[in-house]
Amino acid sequence: MKKLSHLTFAIGFAGICLTACTSYSAQDYMNDMKTLTEETLRNASTYTDEDWKRVGEEYREINEKGKKVLQDMTEEQKKELEKFSEEMSDKAAEFNHEELKEQFNDLMDKANDFVNDIKEGLKDIEKE
Repeated sequence: MKKLSHLTFAIGFAGICLTACTSYSAQDYMNDMKTLTEETLRNASTYTDEDWKRVGEEYREINEKGKKVLQDMTEEQKKELEKFSEEMSDKAAEFNHEELKEQFNDLMDKANDFVNDIKEGLKDIEKE
C-alpha cells in the first residue's frame, strides 16, 4: 500500500512538473518570433517558394500559440513584436513571386490584425 501511495505521488508530481514545463509564456512567444524573424532576414535572399510558404506557416503557428499570452506581454515586448512584424512584412515585400507574396502578406495581415485587436482589448481593460 505504501508503494502505491509513493507511486501515485510520483506520477502526480511528474504531471505537475510536465504541465509547468510545457506552458507557453509571453517570453516564449517573443523568443519564437525573434528566432523566425532573424532567420528570415538572414536567409530571405536565398528562399524558394517553398521556404516562403514554410515561413508563412511558422509565423501563423507562432501567432496562434501566442494569442494565449498576449495579455501577459509587457509594453516593451509589444513594441518588439510590432518591430518583428514590420521587419517580416518589409522582407516579404521584397519577395518576387506575386501569388506567394500575397498569400504571405495575407497571413501577416491576419496575424497583425489579431495582435492589434488584442492590444485594443487590453487598452479597454486598462481603462476600466
